Amino acid sequence: MKKRCLALLLSVLLLAGCAPSGPAEASAPAEGKGASGVQVDWSRLEERTGRLPDTDGGRWYPDRTDRLIPGPDYGPLVPYVGGQAYSFNRWEWEGEVQEYFSDWPTALYGLMTREGKIVVDPVYQNAQPYSYRWEGEDRALPVLILGRAGPQWEKFGSGSRYAVAAEDGSWMTDFEFLNYTNKEDQLFLLRPEGCTVLDSQTGSRKDWSWKELDMPASGEELSETLSFIQWVTGLNWLDEGICLGQDMSSDSESWEKTPVRILQPETGEVRWVEQGQWEQWQDVYFDQRWGEREELFHENGGISLTVDGQSYFLKDTYETGRLSIKRGDFAILDEQHAGNNIWTLYRLSTGEQLMEGAEFELIADRFRPNSIFPAAYERGAWTVFNDRLEPVLTLPPTQRDNWVQFSLQDGLLTFKENDGIFFGAYDLDKGEYVFFRNLDMGD
Repeated sequence: MKKRCLALLLSVLLLAGCAPSGPAEASAPAEGKGASGVQVDWSRLEERTGRLPDTDGGRWYPDRTDRLIPGPDYGPLVPYVGGQAYSFNRWEWEGEVQEYFSDWPTALYGLMTREGKIVVDPVYQNAQPYSYRWEGEDRALPVLILGRAGPQWEKFGSGSRYAVAAEDGSWMTDFEFLNYTNKEDQLFLLRPEGCTVLDSQTGSRKDWSWKELDMPASGEELSETLSFIQWVTGLNWLDEGICLGQDMSSDSESWEKTPVRILQPETGEVRWVEQGQWEQWQDVYFDQRWGEREELFHENGGISLTVDGQSYFLKDTYETGRLSIKRGDFAILDEQHAGNNIWTLYRLSTGEQLMEGAEFELIADRFRPNSIFPAAYERGAWTVFNDRLEPVLTLPPTQRDNWVQFSLQDGLLTFKENDGIFFGAYDLDKGEYVFFRNLDMGD
Protein backbone atom coordinates (compact mmCIF):
# COMPACT_ATOMS: atom_id res chain seq x y z
CA MET A 1 0.00 0.00 0.00
CA LYS A 2 1.24 3.47 -0.83
CA LYS A 3 2.35 5.67 2.03
CA ARG A 4 -0.52 7.78 3.36
CA CYS A 5 1.36 10.28 5.52
CA LEU A 6 1.23 13.14 3.03
CA ALA A 7 -2.11 12.01 1.71
CA LEU A 8 -3.77 12.63 5.06
CA LEU A 9 -2.50 16.20 5.05
CA LEU A 10 -3.25 17.06 1.45
CA SER A 11 -6.38 16.64 -0.63
CA VAL A 12 -5.43 17.88 -4.05
CA LEU A 13 -6.68 17.31 -7.56
CA LEU A 14 -4.58 15.82 -10.29
CA LEU A 15 -5.00 18.45 -13.01
CA ALA A 16 -2.12 17.66 -15.34
CA GLY A 17 -1.69 14.29 -17.08
CA CYS A 18 0.96 12.58 -19.16
CA ALA A 19 0.25 11.28 -22.63
CA PRO A 20 1.38 7.75 -23.45
CA SER A 21 4.33 7.54 -25.77
CA GLY A 22 3.27 4.31 -27.39
CA PRO A 23 2.35 0.70 -26.68
CA ALA A 24 4.69 -1.56 -24.73
CA GLU A 25 4.39 -4.63 -26.94
CA ALA A 26 7.18 -4.53 -29.55
CA SER A 27 10.42 -6.04 -30.69
CA ALA A 28 13.66 -4.30 -29.70
CA PRO A 29 16.52 -3.47 -32.11
CA ALA A 30 19.79 -5.34 -32.10
CA GLU A 31 22.30 -4.22 -29.48
CA GLY A 32 23.87 -0.96 -30.61
CA LYS A 33 22.09 -0.85 -33.97
CA GLY A 34 18.86 0.39 -35.41
CA ALA A 35 16.53 -1.92 -37.30
CA SER A 36 18.15 -1.10 -40.65
CA GLY A 37 21.70 -1.40 -39.33
CA VAL A 38 22.19 2.27 -38.47
CA GLN A 39 24.98 2.41 -35.90
CA VAL A 40 23.95 3.90 -32.55
CA ASP A 41 26.99 5.31 -30.76
CA TRP A 42 26.27 4.33 -27.15
CA SER A 43 29.84 5.24 -26.14
CA ARG A 44 28.79 8.88 -26.03
CA LEU A 45 26.72 8.11 -22.94
CA GLU A 46 28.11 7.96 -19.44
CA GLU A 47 27.76 4.78 -17.38
CA ARG A 48 24.13 4.37 -16.37
CA THR A 49 23.30 4.67 -12.71
CA GLY A 50 20.05 3.93 -10.92
CA ARG A 51 19.49 7.09 -8.91
CA LEU A 52 20.68 10.61 -9.68
CA PRO A 53 21.32 13.15 -6.92
CA ASP A 54 18.86 15.98 -6.37
CA THR A 55 20.17 19.22 -7.81
CA ASP A 56 18.99 22.77 -8.53
CA GLY A 57 20.40 26.25 -9.07
CA GLY A 58 19.59 27.60 -5.62
CA ARG A 59 16.77 29.97 -4.66
CA TRP A 60 15.74 33.33 -6.07
CA TYR A 61 14.30 34.35 -2.71
CA PRO A 62 15.91 33.22 0.58
CA ASP A 63 12.65 31.97 2.13
CA ARG A 64 9.92 29.63 0.94
CA THR A 65 7.76 31.40 -1.64
CA ASP A 66 4.22 30.16 -2.22
CA ARG A 67 3.21 32.62 -4.96
CA LEU A 68 4.66 34.22 -8.05
CA ILE A 69 5.88 37.73 -7.26
CA PRO A 70 5.76 39.57 -10.63
CA GLY A 71 9.13 40.99 -11.59
CA PRO A 72 11.16 41.96 -14.66
CA ASP A 73 14.36 39.95 -14.13
CA TYR A 74 13.49 36.24 -14.05
CA GLY A 75 13.81 35.47 -17.73
CA PRO A 76 11.64 32.63 -19.07
CA LEU A 77 10.14 30.66 -16.17
CA VAL A 78 10.02 26.86 -16.35
CA PRO A 79 7.49 24.70 -14.45
CA TYR A 80 9.07 21.92 -12.40
CA VAL A 81 7.74 19.08 -10.25
CA GLY A 82 9.14 19.45 -6.75
CA GLY A 83 6.91 17.12 -4.76
CA GLN A 84 3.87 14.90 -4.85
CA ALA A 85 1.13 13.52 -2.64
CA TYR A 86 -1.60 10.92 -2.73
CA SER A 87 -4.99 12.57 -2.52
CA PHE A 88 -7.36 11.53 0.24
CA ASN A 89 -11.10 12.13 0.55
CA ARG A 90 -13.59 11.30 3.30
CA TRP A 91 -17.38 11.63 3.19
CA GLU A 92 -20.47 10.17 4.83
CA TRP A 93 -22.91 7.90 3.03
CA GLU A 94 -26.03 6.45 4.67
CA GLY A 95 -24.59 7.06 8.11
CA GLU A 96 -21.20 5.46 7.41
CA VAL A 97 -17.90 7.24 6.82
CA GLN A 98 -16.41 6.49 3.40
CA GLU A 99 -12.73 6.96 2.55
CA TYR A 100 -10.90 7.12 -0.77
CA PHE A 101 -7.15 7.02 -1.36
CA SER A 102 -5.87 7.77 -4.86
CA ASP A 103 -3.61 5.13 -6.43
CA TRP A 104 -1.90 7.78 -8.54
CA PRO A 105 0.36 10.49 -7.14
CA THR A 106 -0.60 14.12 -7.59
CA ALA A 107 2.29 16.26 -8.84
CA LEU A 108 3.01 19.53 -7.05
CA TYR A 109 4.51 22.13 -9.37
CA GLY A 110 6.72 25.15 -8.81
CA LEU A 111 8.46 27.64 -11.10
CA MET A 112 12.19 28.04 -11.71
CA THR A 113 14.48 30.03 -13.97
CA ARG A 114 16.12 28.42 -16.96
CA GLU A 115 19.23 27.97 -14.81
CA GLY A 116 17.29 25.92 -12.24
CA LYS A 117 16.92 28.65 -9.60
CA ILE A 118 13.67 28.22 -7.63
CA VAL A 119 11.28 31.19 -7.91
CA VAL A 120 8.10 29.55 -6.55
CA ASP A 121 8.07 26.47 -4.35
CA PRO A 122 5.87 23.50 -5.39
CA VAL A 123 2.39 24.78 -4.54
CA TYR A 124 0.50 24.40 -7.85
CA GLN A 125 -1.52 21.38 -8.97
CA ASN A 126 -0.96 22.45 -12.55
CA ALA A 127 1.69 24.60 -14.26
CA GLN A 128 2.34 24.52 -17.97
CA PRO A 129 3.22 26.74 -20.92
CA TYR A 130 0.21 27.44 -23.11
CA SER A 131 0.43 25.48 -26.36
CA TYR A 132 -2.11 24.55 -29.01
CA ARG A 133 -2.26 22.95 -32.44
CA TRP A 134 -3.25 24.85 -35.57
CA GLU A 135 -3.10 23.65 -39.18
CA GLY A 136 -1.17 20.59 -38.04
CA GLU A 137 1.57 22.57 -36.29
CA ASP A 138 2.32 22.93 -32.59
CA ARG A 139 2.20 26.57 -31.52
CA ALA A 140 2.69 28.36 -28.22
CA LEU A 141 1.80 31.60 -26.47
CA PRO A 142 4.18 33.42 -24.08
CA VAL A 143 2.09 32.59 -20.99
CA LEU A 144 1.88 29.97 -18.27
CA ILE A 145 -1.37 28.40 -17.05
CA LEU A 146 -1.24 27.85 -13.28
CA GLY A 147 -3.79 25.80 -11.35
CA ARG A 148 -4.60 25.57 -7.65
CA ALA A 149 -7.28 23.74 -5.68
CA GLY A 150 -9.16 24.79 -2.58
CA PRO A 151 -12.46 24.29 -0.73
CA GLN A 152 -13.45 27.90 -1.46
CA TRP A 153 -13.78 26.95 -5.15
CA GLU A 154 -16.02 23.90 -4.82
CA LYS A 155 -18.94 25.73 -6.43
CA PHE A 156 -19.13 25.57 -10.24
CA GLY A 157 -16.79 22.66 -10.83
CA SER A 158 -14.00 20.60 -9.41
CA GLY A 159 -12.75 22.90 -6.66
CA SER A 160 -9.93 24.32 -8.76
CA ARG A 161 -9.18 27.63 -10.44
CA TYR A 162 -6.63 28.76 -13.03
CA ALA A 163 -4.47 31.86 -13.29
CA VAL A 164 -2.51 33.16 -16.26
CA ALA A 165 1.04 34.49 -15.92
CA ALA A 166 3.52 35.95 -18.37
CA GLU A 167 6.13 33.36 -19.21
CA ASP A 168 8.80 35.76 -17.98
CA GLY A 169 6.91 36.35 -14.71
CA SER A 170 6.35 40.06 -15.35
CA TRP A 171 2.57 39.91 -14.71
CA MET A 172 -0.04 37.49 -13.39
CA THR A 173 -3.82 37.33 -12.96
CA ASP A 174 -5.66 36.07 -9.89
CA PHE A 175 -6.85 32.45 -9.64
CA GLU A 176 -10.24 33.27 -11.09
CA PHE A 177 -10.84 31.13 -14.19
CA LEU A 178 -12.72 27.87 -14.79
CA ASN A 179 -11.57 27.12 -18.33
CA TYR A 180 -9.76 28.70 -21.27
CA THR A 181 -9.17 28.62 -25.01
CA ASN A 182 -7.52 30.90 -27.56
CA LYS A 183 -7.58 32.40 -31.03
CA GLU A 184 -4.11 33.34 -32.24
CA ASP A 185 -2.50 35.35 -29.40
CA GLN A 186 -5.76 36.17 -27.56
CA LEU A 187 -7.03 34.03 -24.69
CA PHE A 188 -10.70 33.58 -23.83
CA LEU A 189 -11.36 32.57 -20.22
CA LEU A 190 -14.50 31.57 -18.31
CA ARG A 191 -15.12 33.02 -14.85
CA PRO A 192 -18.02 32.12 -12.53
CA GLU A 193 -19.06 35.78 -12.81
CA GLY A 194 -18.53 36.22 -16.56
CA CYS A 195 -15.84 35.88 -19.21
CA THR A 196 -12.57 37.56 -20.18
CA VAL A 197 -10.47 38.17 -23.28
CA LEU A 198 -6.79 38.51 -22.38
CA ASP A 199 -3.87 39.54 -24.57
CA SER A 200 -1.08 36.99 -24.11
CA GLN A 201 1.64 39.51 -24.99
CA THR A 202 0.69 42.30 -22.58
CA GLY A 203 -1.79 40.86 -20.08
CA SER A 204 -4.36 43.56 -20.92
CA ARG A 205 -7.93 42.30 -20.64
CA LYS A 206 -11.58 42.93 -21.41
CA ASP A 207 -14.16 41.54 -18.95
CA TRP A 208 -17.87 40.88 -19.42
CA SER A 209 -20.36 40.02 -16.71
CA TRP A 210 -23.05 37.45 -17.46
CA LYS A 211 -25.63 40.21 -16.98
CA GLU A 212 -23.99 42.27 -19.75
CA LEU A 213 -24.31 39.23 -22.05
CA ASP A 214 -27.95 38.65 -21.06
CA MET A 215 -27.10 35.31 -19.45
CA PRO A 216 -28.26 33.82 -16.13
CA ALA A 217 -26.03 35.33 -13.47
CA SER A 218 -26.57 32.92 -10.57
CA GLY A 219 -28.26 29.78 -9.35
CA GLU A 220 -28.84 26.41 -10.93
CA GLU A 221 -29.38 27.83 -14.42
CA LEU A 222 -25.92 29.41 -14.42
CA SER A 223 -24.38 26.18 -13.10
CA GLU A 224 -26.04 24.19 -15.90
CA THR A 225 -24.92 26.71 -18.52
CA LEU A 226 -21.28 26.61 -17.36
CA SER A 227 -21.34 22.80 -17.35
CA PHE A 228 -22.81 22.79 -20.87
CA ILE A 229 -20.12 25.17 -22.16
CA GLN A 230 -17.26 23.13 -20.72
CA TRP A 231 -18.37 19.51 -21.04
CA VAL A 232 -20.98 19.34 -23.81
CA THR A 233 -20.26 21.87 -26.55
CA GLY A 234 -16.67 22.57 -25.51
CA LEU A 235 -14.94 25.91 -25.22
CA ASN A 236 -13.63 26.73 -28.71
CA TRP A 237 -13.03 30.12 -30.35
CA LEU A 238 -14.12 29.91 -33.98
CA ASP A 239 -14.19 32.67 -36.58
CA GLU A 240 -17.96 32.73 -35.98
CA GLY A 241 -17.49 33.23 -32.23
CA ILE A 242 -17.76 31.22 -28.99
CA CYS A 243 -20.75 29.18 -27.88
CA LEU A 244 -22.01 30.28 -24.45
CA GLY A 245 -24.73 27.73 -23.89
CA GLN A 246 -28.18 26.76 -25.06
CA ASP A 247 -31.51 28.48 -24.49
CA MET A 248 -32.61 26.46 -21.46
CA SER A 249 -36.22 27.56 -21.93
CA SER A 250 -36.43 26.38 -25.52
CA ASP A 251 -39.12 23.82 -26.38
CA SER A 252 -37.40 22.86 -29.63
CA GLU A 253 -38.35 19.38 -30.82
CA SER A 254 -34.78 18.38 -31.76
CA TRP A 255 -31.24 18.89 -30.51
CA GLU A 256 -30.10 20.37 -33.84
CA LYS A 257 -32.82 23.03 -33.76
CA THR A 258 -32.15 24.16 -30.17
CA PRO A 259 -30.95 27.79 -30.08
CA VAL A 260 -27.42 28.42 -28.76
CA ARG A 261 -25.92 31.76 -27.74
CA ILE A 262 -22.85 32.90 -29.73
CA LEU A 263 -20.51 35.63 -28.49
CA GLN A 264 -18.23 37.43 -30.95
CA PRO A 265 -15.40 38.47 -28.56
CA GLU A 266 -13.90 40.93 -31.02
CA THR A 267 -17.04 43.08 -30.94
CA GLY A 268 -18.99 41.89 -27.88
CA GLU A 269 -21.97 41.04 -30.11
CA VAL A 270 -24.29 38.22 -28.96
CA ARG A 271 -26.53 36.35 -31.41
CA TRP A 272 -28.49 33.10 -31.58
CA VAL A 273 -28.02 30.23 -34.03
CA GLU A 274 -29.23 26.63 -34.11
CA GLN A 275 -27.14 23.93 -32.43
CA GLY A 276 -26.79 22.11 -35.74
CA GLN A 277 -25.26 25.20 -37.38
CA TRP A 278 -22.75 25.57 -34.56
CA GLU A 279 -21.70 21.92 -34.89
CA GLN A 280 -21.10 22.37 -38.63
CA TRP A 281 -18.84 25.33 -37.90
CA GLN A 282 -16.99 23.26 -35.29
CA ASP A 283 -16.33 20.47 -37.79
CA VAL A 284 -14.61 22.94 -40.12
CA TYR A 285 -12.68 24.39 -37.17
CA PHE A 286 -11.35 21.00 -36.04
CA ASP A 287 -10.29 20.07 -39.57
CA GLN A 288 -8.30 23.29 -39.80
CA ARG A 289 -6.90 22.96 -36.28
CA TRP A 290 -5.49 19.45 -36.58
CA GLY A 291 -4.43 19.62 -40.23
CA GLU A 292 -1.82 17.13 -41.44
CA ARG A 293 -4.06 15.23 -43.79
CA GLU A 294 -2.14 12.21 -45.01
CA GLU A 295 -2.30 9.84 -47.96
CA LEU A 296 -0.56 6.51 -47.55
CA PHE A 297 -0.05 3.72 -50.09
CA HIS A 298 1.86 0.45 -49.71
CA GLU A 299 3.96 -0.28 -52.78
CA ASN A 300 7.37 -1.65 -53.82
CA GLY A 301 8.13 -2.98 -50.36
CA GLY A 302 7.59 0.40 -48.75
CA ILE A 303 5.14 3.23 -48.21
CA SER A 304 4.39 6.26 -50.36
CA LEU A 305 3.39 8.95 -47.89
CA THR A 306 1.98 12.41 -48.60
CA VAL A 307 1.50 14.83 -45.71
CA ASP A 308 0.21 18.36 -46.34
CA GLY A 309 1.19 18.16 -50.01
CA GLN A 310 4.76 16.88 -49.42
CA SER A 311 5.51 13.35 -50.66
CA TYR A 312 7.97 10.79 -49.28
CA PHE A 313 8.85 7.13 -49.88
CA LEU A 314 9.72 5.05 -46.82
CA LYS A 315 11.66 1.85 -47.44
CA ASP A 316 11.35 -1.60 -45.88
CA THR A 317 8.00 -1.14 -44.14
CA TYR A 318 5.47 -3.72 -43.06
CA GLU A 319 2.22 -3.91 -44.99
CA THR A 320 0.26 -2.85 -41.90
CA GLY A 321 2.22 0.37 -41.33
CA ARG A 322 0.47 3.65 -40.64
CA LEU A 323 1.77 7.09 -39.72
CA SER A 324 1.69 7.76 -35.98
CA ILE A 325 3.39 11.16 -35.88
CA LYS A 326 5.56 13.39 -38.08
CA ARG A 327 7.79 16.19 -36.87
CA GLY A 328 10.49 17.84 -38.92
CA ASP A 329 12.44 15.25 -40.91
CA PHE A 330 11.34 12.36 -38.68
CA ALA A 331 8.30 10.11 -38.72
CA ILE A 332 7.14 7.25 -36.51
CA LEU A 333 5.22 4.37 -38.05
CA ASP A 334 2.90 2.14 -36.06
CA GLU A 335 3.13 -1.34 -37.59
CA GLN A 336 1.99 -4.89 -36.91
CA HIS A 337 4.16 -7.96 -37.49
CA ALA A 338 3.80 -11.55 -36.27
CA GLY A 339 1.26 -10.45 -33.68
CA ASN A 340 3.50 -7.72 -32.28
CA ASN A 341 2.90 -3.97 -32.32
CA ILE A 342 6.11 -2.39 -33.66
CA TRP A 343 7.09 1.26 -33.66
CA THR A 344 9.64 2.34 -36.27
CA LEU A 345 11.56 5.60 -36.63
CA TYR A 346 12.19 6.91 -40.16
CA ARG A 347 14.06 9.84 -41.70
CA LEU A 348 11.72 11.33 -44.28
CA SER A 349 14.29 13.00 -46.54
CA THR A 350 16.06 9.69 -47.24
CA GLY A 351 13.23 7.24 -46.57
CA GLU A 352 15.65 5.37 -44.31
CA GLN A 353 14.46 3.18 -41.45
CA LEU A 354 16.49 4.24 -38.42
CA MET A 355 15.30 2.17 -35.45
CA GLU A 356 12.66 -0.26 -34.29
CA GLY A 357 11.68 -0.13 -30.65
CA ALA A 358 9.14 -0.51 -27.90
CA GLU A 359 8.28 3.19 -27.67
CA PHE A 360 9.30 6.41 -29.43
CA GLU A 361 8.72 10.13 -29.04
CA LEU A 362 9.59 13.09 -31.27
CA ILE A 363 10.43 16.06 -29.04
CA ALA A 364 10.04 19.48 -30.69
CA ASP A 365 11.67 22.65 -29.35
CA ARG A 366 9.07 25.40 -28.93
CA PHE A 367 11.58 28.14 -29.74
CA ARG A 368 13.69 26.33 -32.33
CA PRO A 369 11.25 25.11 -35.00
CA ASN A 370 13.76 22.94 -36.88
CA SER A 371 15.13 21.26 -33.78
CA ILE A 372 13.64 17.77 -33.30
CA PHE A 373 15.01 15.19 -30.86
CA PRO A 374 13.88 11.55 -31.18
CA ALA A 375 13.57 9.63 -27.92
CA ALA A 376 13.41 5.85 -27.62
CA TYR A 377 12.85 3.39 -24.81
CA GLU A 378 16.07 1.37 -25.00
CA ARG A 379 17.69 -1.13 -22.61
CA GLY A 380 15.44 -0.31 -19.67
CA ALA A 381 15.41 3.49 -19.93
CA TRP A 382 14.53 6.39 -22.21
CA THR A 383 17.34 7.74 -24.39
CA VAL A 384 17.19 11.08 -26.22
CA PHE A 385 19.03 11.38 -29.57
CA ASN A 386 20.13 14.33 -31.66
CA ASP A 387 19.43 14.78 -35.36
CA ARG A 388 22.38 12.50 -36.26
CA LEU A 389 20.92 9.76 -34.04
CA GLU A 390 23.71 10.15 -31.49
CA PRO A 391 22.58 9.55 -27.89
CA VAL A 392 22.79 12.76 -25.87
CA LEU A 393 20.99 11.82 -22.65
CA THR A 394 19.68 8.70 -20.95
CA LEU A 395 17.10 9.09 -18.20
CA PRO A 396 17.18 7.00 -15.02
CA PRO A 397 15.80 3.45 -15.44
CA THR A 398 12.02 3.04 -15.37
CA GLN A 399 9.50 0.35 -16.15
CA ARG A 400 8.80 -0.32 -19.80
CA ASP A 401 5.11 0.53 -19.53
CA ASN A 402 5.64 3.76 -17.59
CA TRP A 403 5.10 6.95 -19.54
CA VAL A 404 7.42 9.93 -19.64
CA GLN A 405 6.20 13.43 -20.51
CA PHE A 406 8.82 15.48 -22.36
CA SER A 407 8.94 19.22 -22.99
CA LEU A 408 11.65 21.19 -24.78
CA GLN A 409 12.10 24.94 -25.05
CA ASP A 410 15.20 26.83 -26.18
CA GLY A 411 17.44 23.82 -25.58
CA LEU A 412 16.15 23.03 -22.07
CA LEU A 413 14.66 19.53 -21.92
CA THR A 414 12.31 18.73 -19.04
CA PHE A 415 10.87 15.29 -18.35
CA LYS A 416 8.48 13.77 -15.81
CA GLU A 417 7.92 10.06 -15.21
CA ASN A 418 4.20 9.31 -14.90
CA ASP A 419 4.45 7.18 -11.76
CA GLY A 420 6.06 10.09 -9.93
CA ILE A 421 9.57 8.60 -9.68
CA PHE A 422 11.58 11.55 -10.98
CA PHE A 423 11.54 14.96 -12.67
CA GLY A 424 14.51 16.53 -14.43
CA ALA A 425 15.61 19.54 -16.48
CA TYR A 426 18.66 19.06 -18.72
CA ASP A 427 20.44 21.77 -20.71
CA LEU A 428 21.13 20.15 -24.09
CA ASP A 429 23.43 23.00 -25.14
CA LYS A 430 25.68 22.68 -22.08
CA GLY A 431 25.21 18.94 -21.58
CA GLU A 432 24.31 19.18 -17.89
CA TYR A 433 21.42 18.96 -15.45
CA VAL A 434 20.15 22.25 -14.04
CA PHE A 435 17.45 20.59 -11.93
CA PHE A 436 16.61 17.07 -10.76
CA ARG A 437 14.26 15.67 -8.13
CA ASN A 438 13.76 12.10 -6.93
CA LEU A 439 10.05 11.99 -6.16
CA ASP A 440 9.25 8.35 -5.45
CA MET A 441 7.32 8.00 -2.17
CA GLY A 442 8.00 4.29 -1.95
CA ASP A 443 5.54 1.51 -1.13
